[in-house]
This record gives sequence, C-alpha cells and structure tokens, in this order.
Amino acid sequence: MRIVLFFVMLLTLSCADHSREGFNIPVAQKQNKENQHLAALSILSDAIKNNPSDYDNYFKRAKLQFSLENYQDALVDITRAERLNPNSGLILFQKAKIQNALKDKNALKTALDSESQGFDAPDLFALLAELNIKAKNFKAAQQYIQKSAEIYPYNSDLFLVRGLYYANQNDTLTAINNYKKALSLKPHDFESYDALIKIYNKKLLIDSALIYNEKALKRFPSKKELVYNKAQILHNAGALDSATKVYQSFLRLEPSRYDVLEKVGDIYFRKKNYASAFLIYDKWSKGMPESVDAVKKAAICYEEQERFSNAKTYLENGLEKFPDNKVLIAELSRINYTIESKANAYTNAQQLYSRPKKKELEVKEEPQRRIFDIGNIEKIQKRGPVTIGKDTTRN
Repeated sequence: MRIVLFFVMLLTLSCADHSREGFNIPVAQKQNKENQHLAALSILSDAIKNNPSDYDNYFKRAKLQFSLENYQDALVDITRAERLNPNSGLILFQKAKIQNALKDKNALKTALDSESQGFDAPDLFALLAELNIKAKNFKAAQQYIQKSAEIYPYNSDLFLVRGLYYANQNDTLTAINNYKKALSLKPHDFESYDALIKIYNKKLLIDSALIYNEKALKRFPSKKELVYNKAQILHNAGALDSATKVYQSFLRLEPSRYDVLEKVGDIYFRKKNYASAFLIYDKWSKGMPESVDAVKKAAICYEEQERFSNAKTYLENGLEKFPDNKVLIAELSRINYTIESKANAYTNAQQLYSRPKKKELEVKEEPQRRIFDIGNIEKIQKRGPVTIGKDTTRN
C-alpha cells in the first residue's frame, strides 16, 4: 500500500512540474530560438525526403525560411509547393510576400493571382495595397486598404500600409500616427520600428529617429539594418566622425553592401580628405563595376589633389567598361581641357622667363651744375688806375 502511495505522489509531483513548465523555467535555460528553428527545418527536410510529393511540407518550410529571412531558400520551397498545388490562394499569397521581400516586380501579379483564387484574407489585401503604393497606383491601394479594414479593422499590417500610403502623400503626421498604432498592436514587429525610423530620418527629426532606433536595437539586436539606420541618422545630424565609425561597423557585418561605401567616401570627401575618399570610391567601383558614379567620384578625388594625369587615366579605364557613357566622356573632356590649359600656362611662363632682357637705354647724365654756375664767362681783366685831367671846358 505504501509503495502504491509513493508512486501516486511521485506522479502528482511530476504532473505539477510539467504544468508549470512554461512559467517557472528561467529564460536563460530555454532552448535558443535559432536552435529551435534549425530543429524545425531538419524535421521538415526529413518529412520532404520521406514524402516529396506533399506540397504542405514545402509550404511550411517556405514560411519558416521566410521568418528566418532566408528569402531565396523560401522562394525555392514555395515554388515547389505551387507546382504541386497551383490553385492555392494561400500558397500564392505566401509567394507574393517572399517576392516582395526580394523586391521582385512579379510580386503584384502573384498577389492578384492569389485574389483571383478566392483568397480574401485581410493580410492579402494589405499586401496588395502595399504593392500598389510601390507601383504608384494610389487609387487601387485605397480600395484594398478599405477591403482589409472591412474584414479586420485592427490589423497591424493595415495600419502599417496606411502609414506607407500617407507617407507617399507627404502627410507625415498621419503616417507617423498610423505607424505608431501598428507598433502598439504588434510591439514585436520590426517593420513598424523601421518605418518610423526612416520617416523621422527623412524629415530630419534626428532626436526621434535616434530614440526609436535605439529602442529597436535593444529589441532586435541581430537586425543589421538598424546599425545602418543609426549611421544614416548620425550622418544627417552632421556627426561625421561617429557616422563613419558606425558605417564601418555595418560594413563589417555586411561586407557586400558596396552602396554604403559611397556614403563613407562622401564623408571623407566633404572633410577634404581626398586620398581616403579615393580609396573608398575605388573599392566601391571594384565592388560594383556597373556603377558609373564610383568611377566619376574617384577621378574627382585625383583632380582635387591636382593629379590630373591620374584622373585622366582613371576615366579612360572607366570608359573601357562604359564606352558610350556621356557622363564619363564629358568628365574626360573636361580633364583634358584642364591638362591642356595647365600645359599652355606652363609653356607661356617658361617662354617669358627664358626671353632675353632688353638692354636698358643708356642715358648720358649731364654734369651736375652748381647753383652759381652761369656758364663760361671770360675773365674780366683787372682795370688800371684812372688819371683825371684838368677840365678845360670850364672858364
């Protein structure tokens, strides 16, 4: 009997522990989220291997890859799911979301295909509104905002897309209010933070931009884009040294973001550190060989250092890649004119310096006259004594 009671008590305690499992275990002891995602991916991958014709596993793995921001992998999986079930509005909606994240122009068409399959979720209409705003179809965007609001008026995605709509209409205050509402409904949503930071930064409301960016960094420490946002905010505030350091920190996280090199180069150029600016622009040019601006700006750095022949060579190399580019042709023409002008000026100076000097006309100086020199006057002979005779005229 005692043994039975012992096992009953043990079972009771065990159940009690499991019932409080989600509340009492400290956060530090919980399994890491990343490990959870990796485990889920592994399970789904095994399921796909065992049953490769099941579209649902591809769909689930696509959603998981999307949440991990592995958008290319997500697109591969959702495309496979679509092939296995081509008429699913839900699959097409997820595909449109992935394409939108990849900035694929086909996202709008895919979302419209989802709608044509009878899928009428408020999130789809919010997505259609966003895609139409990006395509500058504002009237269609308004209609989809209305459709989304009729189904679910307190959807955070709806307020987010409203914020985007009003931002595009230059109604900054209404846009900010909608973004804040979206954030209050979904505090863990990165997009709301990102939208607020960007609109504050664009309007040069530096303090507000920094406040929201710091809040977002605390909540999303792995979001590299927030580091970039911070650099941009500091740049706009004129804190150039701090901005440069943060840009460089971001480049260590995202070395392939060669577009950021332009901003760093611009800061060095603005500070008249042309040698450093050239090194950055040159790296940008090599990283993005299709960029004409990189070639132009690097050549200007040479010009500012009066290294005109280097600027000419750099532009000529650039024109080998872009032989018909009018900007580079004009820059090269201008540099050649500068070089010729400098050469002509130097030649003229040399000629002027080497020209024999004309002999100065000899001027005969007249002898200096004394004040009382009145010319050659014959010497007056000394007069002898005068003899006075008797006056015979008198009686």
